[in-house]
Amino acid sequence: MTEKLVYDYTMEALLRVLGQPLTAEHLTALRALGVDPRQLQPAYPVEKYTQVLDFIATELWPRLPREEAGFELGRAFMRTYQQTAMGKAVAAVTRVIGPHRSLERMSRNFRSANNFTETKLNKVGPSHYELWFNHTRHPNFFRGLLTEALTRTGAREVSVTLLTQGEAHEATFHITWRP
Repeated sequence: MTEKLVYDYTMEALLRVLGQPLTAEHLTALRALGVDPRQLQPAYPVEKYTQVLDFIATELWPRLPREEAGFELGRAFMRTYQQTAMGKAVAAVTRVIGPHRSLERMSRNFRSANNFTETKLNKVGPSHYELWFNHTRHPNFFRGLLTEALTRTGAREVSVTLLTQGEAHEATFHITWRP
């Protein structure tokens, strides 16, 4: 089986959530996790990415429950991802094609961030979908990410809720918005 890898520009976007420039404390903590923000590797194992995600959520939202911190981190991540070269390209396309077609392209969009994400989309009704992911260790991070991403496509009053999550980290989300 191929190792699940997250690409450097995805890690870069996650690290940007901490703010720039990074504090000495953040640099020390990230290096202890095996990530040197000044010399990013081309890709990171998903486990390493998850450790960094946990660190940042705890660091920036220490008083929030883990689920809420994950949601906020997902939203913040999407904002910083769209500042990277790859994120700018994805954002330009999704703004033009809108929320429906953006959801249809979800596997392709996530494959620009890592080598393992697969999705399946089920249209339930107008502006009403169920979206399955093969791997989501932090479903609330994905809720925040999807909420922010769809809002940036022009969707209004976006709602993303977790329907199911399996032991192999697969998850299905219920997504609606006001047209």
